[in-house]
Amino acid sequence: MIHELLLALSGYPGTIFTWNKRTGLQVSQDLPFLHPSETSVLNRLCKLGSDYIRFTEFIEQHTGHVHQQEHHANQPSQTGLHGIYLRAFCTGLDSMLQPYRQALLDLEQEFLGDPHLTISHVNYKLDQFQLLFPSVIVVVETIKSQKIHGCQILETVYKHSCGGLPPVRMALEKILAVCHGVMYKQLAAWMLHGLLLDQSEEFFVKQGPSAGGAAANQEEEEEDLGLGGLSGKQLRELQDLRLIEEENMLAPSLQQFSLRTEMLPSYIPIRVAEKILFVGESVQMFENHNHSPSRAGSILKHQEDMFAAELHKLKQQPLFSLVDFENLIDRIRSTVAEHLWTLMVEESELLEQLKIIKDFYLLGRGELYQVFIDLAQQMLKTPPTAVTEHDVNVAFQQAAHKVLLDDDNLLPLLHLTVDYQGKDSKATPPQDTSPRESPPTGWAALGLTYKVQWPLHILFTPAVLEKLNRTYLILRVLKLRLVPIYPIK
Repeated sequence: MIHELLLALSGYPGTIFTWNKRTGLQVSQDLPFLHPSETSVLNRLCKLGSDYIRFTEFIEQHTGHVHQQEHHANQPSQTGLHGIYLRAFCTGLDSMLQPYRQALLDLEQEFLGDPHLTISHVNYKLDQFQLLFPSVIVVVETIKSQKIHGCQILETVYKHSCGGLPPVRMALEKILAVCHGVMYKQLAAWMLHGLLLDQSEEFFVKQGPSAGGAAANQEEEEEDLGLGGLSGKQLRELQDLRLIEEENMLAPSLQQFSLRTEMLPSYIPIRVAEKILFVGESVQMFENHNHSPSRAGSILKHQEDMFAAELHKLKQQPLFSLVDFENLIDRIRSTVAEHLWTLMVEESELLEQLKIIKDFYLLGRGELYQVFIDLAQQMLKTPPTAVTEHDVNVAFQQAAHKVLLDDDNLLPLLHLTVDYQGKDSKATPPQDTSPRESPPTGWAALGLTYKVQWPLHILFTPAVLEKLNRTYLILRVLKLRLVPIYPIK
C-alpha cells in the first residue's frame, strides 16, 4: 500500500486513496484491514497530497508547464487571472515543490530497498511539509479569491512571509525573489531605455494622468472672482477648448506618465517610486523626441550597461534590500538630473523662457499691451466672430512692431486665441444638450498660447500653461479696468 500512498501524494489518486474536489484526497473507508490510528495518519498525509494537487492545478492553469496528472491538466483556467507576475509566482511555487517531489522519490527508493517500511516512516520523512503547505495554500487561495494582479502579488507574498515560522518564511522569500526578477526587468526597461513594458497593467508606473483632483475643482469653479461679472466657472469654461489646443500645439508633445499607487508594494516608499517615475519619463522623453544632431548621445552618458549590471546584481540577491535598491535609484536619478540641468538651463536657456512667460503671460511688457489695447479696443468690445481671432493677432503683431519688439524667433511662438459660439462645433458631440454660451465681448474670450520648444515642454506642461492663461485672463481684465483711470504714458 506504500506504493499507492506515494502515488497519491504525487498527485495520482486511485481506489485506495480517492480524490474529491471539495474534500480533497482521502483514504477509502472500505478497507477493513486498516486500524483507526493508521487511517488517521494516512488522512494526515493525504492533506499534503491535497495541497500538492491544488498547487499543481494552480500552476498548470496559469503556466502550463508542470509535471501533473492528465485528469487535472486538461481543466481550463476559469479564474480570470493572468500576467507575468502571476507566471513568476507559479515558477517560484513550482521550485518550492521540488524538495517535496525529491522526498517522495527518496521514499520510493527506500521502500524498494526495504519493503517493510511503515506508514510512520513516511509520516516522519514528510513532517517538514506539514507546516509549509497549509501556509502557502493560504497565499494561493488569497490570490485566487481576491484576483490579485501584478505587483500586488509582491505585496501579498511579502505580508505572508513576515511570519514566525522559518520554513514558511524561507519558502515565501524564495518565491518573492522570483517575482522580483520580473520587477527588475521592467525597471531596467523603464529607467534605462524609457520603455514601459506593461501590457497587462501590472507595473506601478502607468501611461496617463493620475486619478484624483476632480473633487477639489468643483468648489473652485463656483468661486466668484469679481471680474466684470465673470465667475470661476465661467473662466474655466473659457479655457476648456483652449487647453486642448495647447496640448496639440506643444512641439513635440510629452507623453504623460504617473504612478499606479495601488500596485506599489508597501516596502517600496512612495519617494523611491517618484524617483523611478522621474528617471523613466526623462529617458523616454529624450530617447523618443531628441532629433537634434548636436544633442546626440545618451541621457545616461552611456552608462546603461553598468546600471543594467547593477540591477541584475540586485535581482540575484535572495532578499530585497531597500538600502541597496534606493542607492542605485539615486545614482541613476543623479545622472539623469545632471544631464537635464545642462540641457534645459544652459542649452535651452530656461531663464530666457521664464522671462518670456513674465513678459507676456504676466503682462511684464506693459507698453506692448497698452498699444495692443488701443488697437484692439473696437474689435473686441463686441461679441467675437469667426474673423476676430485673425484680426486680433494682426493687431498684436502691429503692437509688437510699434514697441520695437521684432524678434522673428519669438513672435511666431505666441498666438492669441478667441473663443466664439460655433467654434470647433464639429468636435462637439450631437448629444450635447448644454452648448457653451457666447461670450458677451471679445475681451472675455481672449486667451494666449505659447509653443514650448523641446525639451522645456516637460516643465511647461499643458496644465501649467492653462494656469498661466487663466492668470493672464485675470490680469488683462484688471488692466482693462485700471487703464481708463491710470493711463500709461
